[in-house]
Amino acid sequence: MSECLHCDVNDLVEKQLESEDADLADLAARLAESLADLILLAPPGEQSKLMADVLANLGQAYLEKTGAIEATPRH
Repeated sequence: MSECLHCDVNDLVEKQLESEDADLADLAARLAESLADLILLAPPGEQSKLMADVLANLGQAYLEKTGAIEATPRH
């Protein structure tokens, strides 16, 4: 693994997509399940805020990557 978790995850996703029977919806569902597992690691009183932060970051990243807003450098 590298020092960039984002890059490592994207590499794993790309490898999954190389399969002939790759299913984007299933892959997205499995990634969402992993995020849910991560959120559940937070103390119960912080889980809802963490989930809100995750959803806000998803929206921000989507808007940046589609060019709807200016991208913020991350690494």
